[in-house]
Amino acid sequence: MEIESSGNGYKEVLRQEIQTLRALVIELASLFPGGKAQAEHWFKVLETVSAHLDEDRCRIAMVGTVKSGKSTLINALLGQDVLKRGAGIITAMITRIEPGSEPRACLVFKDWDEINGEINQALSFFPSPLLLDRQTPVDLRRPEDRQLITQVLNQVEKDRLMSQDNLDQNYVLLTSYLEGYGRLKDKLEAGQQRLELTKAELAIHQQLVGNESEAVFLKDVLLTLPFPWPASGLELGDCQGCDSPIPQHLAQVQNYLLKTDLVLYVISSRVGLRQADYRFLSDIKRMRLWEQTLFILNLDLGEHENRSDLERLLDRLRRELAVFQSKAPIFAFSALDLLLLRLRDQGASLSSRDLGKLALWEQDSEITSFSRQEAGRFEKTWQRLLNSRQSRWLLGGSLAQVLAVAQGLRENANLQYDLLGQDVETIQQAEARLAQRRQPLEGVLHSLSQTLQGTVQNLKQRLRRQIDSFFDNRYGEVGPAIFHYIEQYREELDRVELSDNLSAFMPALYLLYQDFQQHLLTFLTEEINLRILEFVRRQEEWLATELATAVNPLLVSLQDALSLYYQEMASLGVPAPVPSLSTADWSRPTGLQPPLFTLELTLGWKMRGEALLRLGTNLVTQTLARLKQLWRKIPTPTKRERLRQSLSEALSRIKNQTLEETRLSLLDYAEGLKFRYFFVLVDHMVREQEAAWQAALKSLLVDLDGLKEAIQQQEDRKADWRRRLQGVIAQDRQIETALIDLREAAERETLS
Repeated sequence: MEIESSGNGYKEVLRQEIQTLRALVIELASLFPGGKAQAEHWFKVLETVSAHLDEDRCRIAMVGTVKSGKSTLINALLGQDVLKRGAGIITAMITRIEPGSEPRACLVFKDWDEINGEINQALSFFPSPLLLDRQTPVDLRRPEDRQLITQVLNQVEKDRLMSQDNLDQNYVLLTSYLEGYGRLKDKLEAGQQRLELTKAELAIHQQLVGNESEAVFLKDVLLTLPFPWPASGLELGDCQGCDSPIPQHLAQVQNYLLKTDLVLYVISSRVGLRQADYRFLSDIKRMRLWEQTLFILNLDLGEHENRSDLERLLDRLRRELAVFQSKAPIFAFSALDLLLLRLRDQGASLSSRDLGKLALWEQDSEITSFSRQEAGRFEKTWQRLLNSRQSRWLLGGSLAQVLAVAQGLRENANLQYDLLGQDVETIQQAEARLAQRRQPLEGVLHSLSQTLQGTVQNLKQRLRRQIDSFFDNRYGEVGPAIFHYIEQYREELDRVELSDNLSAFMPALYLLYQDFQQHLLTFLTEEINLRILEFVRRQEEWLATELATAVNPLLVSLQDALSLYYQEMASLGVPAPVPSLSTADWSRPTGLQPPLFTLELTLGWKMRGEALLRLGTNLVTQTLARLKQLWRKIPTPTKRERLRQSLSEALSRIKNQTLEETRLSLLDYAEGLKFRYFFVLVDHMVREQEAAWQAALKSLLVDLDGLKEAIQQQEDRKADWRRRLQGVIAQDRQIETALIDLREAAERETLS
């Protein structure tokens, strides 16, 4: 079973036509060297479109819970067993895979600020007496600091760091950094931040990614592999499990989804949908990615008795997904069966265990046949979606620009051919008549440019007000919600196990702080960021509407002026249909995306010291009070009750500090959203629209300067010029026909 196409064929056809068209521009320019301006413009348009073709990325995100089979599915699609996921919950990088002729890998390590920042954040409130006097941040590169971390980990009681039966992630993080440093120190201390691996070295990638204590040092992994189908510009993203207990991991997946064109959601047939799936599916819907999501029920062929069992499972999944949207596209097949089948067909050496699995599954022909049919149906569907995406991209402007060059070149060649039999004076008269018709076009373009600049300033002012209102600390949709969440957060102190021993205070405070931080970051990721993204999408749609309202009246005037120009062309003996101008598709520039809101909690050594000082003060105060109460025979609070009071006061101090940091972070984020996203987006949208119209008109307008100069100097070469012009015109017609066929095919694809 092979993937015949993945939306890449249209781009290859366009590339070929651009190459042929570029050769025709060179040929026409060589005939009449005096008229270079028009040829230079055509070259510029073709080079711009070619660059966009190379830069364009179609990203496919592979998402789902841990162990659902995401990596196995990618391996199956590629027909290669390359992704080895063994890293634990603390590793957050997304492995990206793109096509290339030779297998290779690029691994990017975190820099030392990131590494030490994570370590010091993990040590905040860590319950160890060894940290009580610490005033300066820890640096993993210093031997004495590594020794300190080792002593802290050896001293701390693991059972006090258990939360909901899971070992504390900070304990795992510190242990992993400590263990991995010994193996990676040569690379890290040498300042190496990128590790480039060849085909022969790919096993190193699997070792680094599969070992938690080494993977923790990585922040980006890019694999380049041969794809079994044309896939230029495609990127597969193997994302962290959506059920990761670390909120930052989900935020990173959200960040990748912002630039994703297609989402493949993998669900294990052994487990089905869980609470984490429901939360993440809600996120996908709020991010407006539901229409771009395919669901793969990854079958464990050994777990299902018969076809009826599978149908019941599918019916249940359809009902569960119908909560979000009816008729969700679901495909049920075994990713492992597909992978092993392809490896066997390629002649790869399979283990006896894998061969045994295939043999066993093929004995149950009903279920295995169903799985393989579903895999084929899935590949046809995702191929169609990729084709449709590519079609929309082409119809969004690139194809129209190339077609304008082809049409303009043909019309120039036709007019020059017809005027070759005329004298210089006649050509000058024709040029004067065309120049007269160009003036209204240039005037409308100038008015349009001024209108757009005024529109830009107006839009930025209105955006500024709308963003300020949305992020207002008192009446906005984000700030008050976060502040209320922090203020209303109530940890059940009675749940915290406290003894009468003062040494229980720091472990209890640590668990309180971790619980508070976990809940807050989860709220920011699962609710606040989605509110912000919904706001951003509304503003983007509003921007597109406002810009269209501003430019549409001028577009009518521009079209009228172009019609008059083509009437003049027809009177000179070159009749042609008037091209229809339209607004360009409003889109974000490559690499620009709205940032997610993050809150870096910097509560550390100072806050811990304040908590301990407050504890000491409380104990002294309460001891004096107890003496008075004993003298007066009044019941006194127990030591455990005094510890709880100190914990409550410490938590209040943490919440107050967090509120202050949140206010500052929101202010900075809102300003960044204005100046580093929306204002950049507005400038880009207007610049692209103006450039598209300028390019289209310049591509279509006729330039006779080169023809006049050539006729004056070389009267005897007219016959050769006519022959060569005929060749240019004939080839150009073929290109136009091919481009029109491509446009019609792309239009059909978007409607299918």
